[in-house]
Amino acid sequence: MRMSNEEMKAPTDLPFHKAQPYRIKVVEYARPTTREQRKALLKEYGWSAPNLPAEYVYINFVTDSGTGAMSDRQWSAMMLGDESYFNCKSWYALEAAIKELTGFEYILPCHQGRSGEAILYEVLVHEGDIVPSNTHFTTTRAHCYSRQAEPVDLLCAEYMDPERKDVFKGNIDTDKLRDLFKEQAKKIPAVELVMPNNLNAGQPVSMANLREVKEITNQYGALLFLDMARLPENAHMVKNMEAGYANKSCLEIVREACSHADVIHMSSKKSGLVNIGGFVAVKDRTTFLKLHPKLIRTDGFITYGGLAGRDLEALAVGLLEGVNDYYLMDRQRQVEYFANALKKRGVAIYEPAACFAVFINAGKCLPHIKPIEGPGTALASQAYIEGGLGITPFDSLHRAREDSKDPLNLAKLGLSPFELIRCAIPRRVYTEAHYEVAADAVEAAMKHGAQIPPYRRIKVDRPPIELKDIGLRPFFDEFEPMGVHP
Repeated sequence: MRMSNEEMKAPTDLPFHKAQPYRIKVVEYARPTTREQRKALLKEYGWSAPNLPAEYVYINFVTDSGTGAMSDRQWSAMMLGDESYFNCKSWYALEAAIKELTGFEYILPCHQGRSGEAILYEVLVHEGDIVPSNTHFTTTRAHCYSRQAEPVDLLCAEYMDPERKDVFKGNIDTDKLRDLFKEQAKKIPAVELVMPNNLNAGQPVSMANLREVKEITNQYGALLFLDMARLPENAHMVKNMEAGYANKSCLEIVREACSHADVIHMSSKKSGLVNIGGFVAVKDRTTFLKLHPKLIRTDGFITYGGLAGRDLEALAVGLLEGVNDYYLMDRQRQVEYFANALKKRGVAIYEPAACFAVFINAGKCLPHIKPIEGPGTALASQAYIEGGLGITPFDSLHRAREDSKDPLNLAKLGLSPFELIRCAIPRRVYTEAHYEVAADAVEAAMKHGAQIPPYRRIKVDRPPIELKDIGLRPFFDEFEPMGVHP
């Protein structure tokens, strides 16, 4: 008989803090390549690991979205998938799991997080609005622009210290948020809080910050949107870093966080431990009913949201596996293992390591390359050549933010605070040996030092991106090295 959610949480003296709380029973073989082949492949596919055919990437840290391994409980649940178009049995299993996870009553499934954001912003955000956030994710930013609204990022000052470990550096700056409300309250329908702050080194948001944001939105009659794609992982960092939470379960912390939100949206490809899926939920029934036709137009009927019944079943199981304390303890252990492996080899990282990724400080690793010439882009390319490692540049070349008041003017692109590379760790996929090999690849790349060439943006024949899509620009920009990779 399959292990229940309660049995998975039972007390134990087994060393789950030292080793994975699971066994591996299915493997995927990696395609062998040589250094010369990888060099040729990188050139052929535009000098970008995310552009490479995935089969040629040995260790793939490009993203943690939809890349995790599902459990035997999830695979067995998929066999129960009910593919009825209307009101399938599988929807009710998922609905019950989401209610247990979040405490929300009004829930709609969707095929992934961005489609849920799309219908929320269509109903709740309008032309001329301002939507503040700790940092809008790329698709969320695009949804703002698609509504002719302005996304405003208000990241806290603590983020600017990349080595300090004892504070929550993903928080929104509540002083700036209050000032913005004082000046523009009538234009602010909602605050978008991302927990943790993905685009800023994956840094966690404190519960104290969340409560303060809720007080501000209540004061001015605005809504609080919560992006909870990785909220269980944020909860684990809260448990270990914030006073008063050490004895709470991660599920309790997640439910408390959700209790402060008016709207939640989740790409379940992250902490839901599935390859596809998501949901939105609201506290207001009228808003819930307004969302129905939008969902039907974009994703499908309101009880499947673009997902097959088997996907609904896998997600129903994965949501509660993804908030299990033993699993999250192991996930943090693996991230810290890789972080320490990099530091032992002299690779500068942003600290603390997030619960889902390690961010390399490429500006320190390759100081000869100017920020606008992509030290993260260059180091990521060289790491792929050295060891087949796929990682994503978050530097000023790849991820420079447009001016939100003049977003189509690319001459106003700003520099990133740090020249980072995101190494997003797929869930339940890699072993400690893989982390050592990945760290070896970065170390080998760094040893080339000033031989590694800077990069530049190149013009392509793609039509100009429209205002409503400008937030998605990083997905389409192309670059090339201004020299030869060693």
